[in-house]
Amino acid sequence: MPWFLAPCLLSLAVLFRLAGQAIADPARSASTPAVDSHHGSGEATRPIASARRQTAPPAARGHGFSGHLNPDGYLLPSDDFSAIERRLADRVTYDERALFVMYHAAGVCSTPVKPDWRKTARSESGRTFSAWKESFCHGITTHDESLAYAAMTLESFQKRHEDWNDKSDEDGNHLIFEAVLDSDSPEDSALAADMVDVPGLDKWALGLQDVEGTTHVARLPRYQQVALQGIQCSELGGCGPNDLMTLWLCVRTPALGCQAGASLDDLWANEFAPDEIAIIARIQQRILDERSRRLAAGASTAPRDAAR
Repeated sequence: MPWFLAPCLLSLAVLFRLAGQAIADPARSASTPAVDSHHGSGEATRPIASARRQTAPPAARGHGFSGHLNPDGYLLPSDDFSAIERRLADRVTYDERALFVMYHAAGVCSTPVKPDWRKTARSESGRTFSAWKESFCHGITTHDESLAYAAMTLESFQKRHEDWNDKSDEDGNHLIFEAVLDSDSPEDSALAADMVDVPGLDKWALGLQDVEGTTHVARLPRYQQVALQGIQCSELGGCGPNDLMTLWLCVRTPALGCQAGASLDDLWANEFAPDEIAIIARIQQRILDERSRRLAAGASTAPRDAAR
């Protein structure tokens, strides 16, 4: 297995952790398949089985920068944890998108909101996030569930890429960049988004032609990251005002700053000039076009492969 994958696998459970003190402690790997959640003074038990791979349907094509297609209703406007759990918890054993969403939702509520957050929050962004977390979790604490979903996410990743054990160090992080062009796995896209600008790793050339000759060459990794996140928004939802993925990403590095009532598109519009947003949209389309091309190529060779 390439050298970079060892630390990636060990840290996959915390790859999407939020910066600062606004969220729970980073999740650690867990081995217990059944977990308890504490709802105030009550207690409920939810079975969580081992995740198994399911091939997600092809991503919808031709959407805008972070259009909200979300045909399967993974995340809906004004969702709180209970609504997401009711809709998706039973699907995590066969739907990796549902697992991806539940991992994030449980991660938010894995520790309770501090009762004195109104006095101790050090920034407007922190106050915005804490207020949202309070209304999102409604006193539910999901520490054990968060650990279990993290373990399932790691297991899902290992099963999906078990052939990577035979790869050499020379393959490096190109493997994960190729993976996001071969499929629309949200886990792979999130990992690639986290790795585009890791010091010491090779850079991703996708979209280089879109920045050559401009003053934006150095920002290509950030554009690639946002392109992947925008695709996730269109496939899963949750990027509107006060939605799960908006609030999850707004306090991550690079910190966008959480703003009450702002969508992720609003936060990106504050970060990028119009010509940069156009570059991101072109990179996003390149990813979708390449996925379509590879999907079509695979479909055209499948009958011949099956006949052998």
